[in-house]
Amino acid sequence: MYEPRHHEQIKVCRTRIAERQARPDRNPTRGARALTAAALAAAALAAGAAPAAAHAAQTPSSPPTPSAERVHQSLADATVEEAINAAESQAGTPYAWGGTGPDSFDCSGLVQWAFGEAGIDLPRITYDQVAQGSKISYDNAQRGDILYWSDGGPAYHVAIYLGDGRMIDAPNSGGQVGERDVHHANLAGAVRLG
Repeated sequence: MYEPRHHEQIKVCRTRIAERQARPDRNPTRGARALTAAALAAAALAAGAAPAAAHAAQTPSSPPTPSAERVHQSLADATVEEAINAAESQAGTPYAWGGTGPDSFDCSGLVQWAFGEAGIDLPRITYDQVAQGSKISYDNAQRGDILYWSDGGPAYHVAIYLGDGRMIDAPNSGGQVGERDVHHANLAGAVRLG
């Protein structure tokens, strides 16, 4: 499920950024720090020390960028099984866009409801759910991870991974909640909640 809300927010953010830039009186020390940092970077570049200057410009609290995918701890097995059992209890329930159960579900409504039954609060919208955990590749997906699909934009579909190439989801109009093989067209990865 895709909603244009994301694009509307970008326009608002751009307006606010321009407004902040037009009001330098908000935080005068920020401007002084930026000028000092720019002067130090220019001096380091002139002295041929650009890599060191770039490293020194990083704040000590910024973590190093990992070169390989990190696999984070997941929810407790009992919590995962409770969410999966809740989703499976809805097998045969019809798909309805915007459905949050128990009489009908859309994909994100099913995921939100099932994890809610296990005590895990998730947002309502697909792409907000995808932002709730650690993104991992499908190859590293485990039972209870949220699978998501994208065509290059925001995620438009989610399902709960069951393991062994199987998932449970609310597929589309005319469909019903059910277990099925994972379809790989536009499969973007998985999200591990934890």
